[in-house]
Amino acid sequence: MSVSPLRFALLLLTLLTALTALTALTACNRLDPDSPVAQRRKVFKEMTKTREHLMDYVKAKKDYDADTAIREAETLQRLSRQPWAWFPEMKTGDAGRAKDAVWQNPEAFHQLAKQVQDDADALVAASHQRSLDALKPATKKLEQTCTRCHDQFRQS
Repeated sequence: MSVSPLRFALLLLTLLTALTALTALTACNRLDPDSPVAQRRKVFKEMTKTREHLMDYVKAKKDYDADTAIREAETLQRLSRQPWAWFPEMKTGDAGRAKDAVWQNPEAFHQLAKQVQDDADALVAASHQRSLDALKPATKKLEQTCTRCHDQFRQS
């Protein structure tokens, strides 16, 4: 079966047009890496990864290592202060997964943000005791605060 040069050109043009449209649509969904949403997602992603490492000790998925636990707790403490600046005072454009409650009830949002920081501070203090028994409740408390914040202020 042979295809005429004109028909081949039209098929190729149609394919290229469809590919260009698909590429454009995909690019529209990409997040500007400098946007507030991208900046806070980056911090939250790192917080989650670090928290999961500590939860592995709590859930006995990994053997407890006090030095690593201290480093992870200190990393969480540092990160716990970062994402809040990336929530602009007024919601503009894409809010990401943040619920409107962030802007409708900023006092409660800032209170939970402060609680995350306080819990991270307590986690560092607990980690310096170099005891899994001290680390467990501090890790669980931070986990509960994160969950409470997500329940109130983050869309699934």
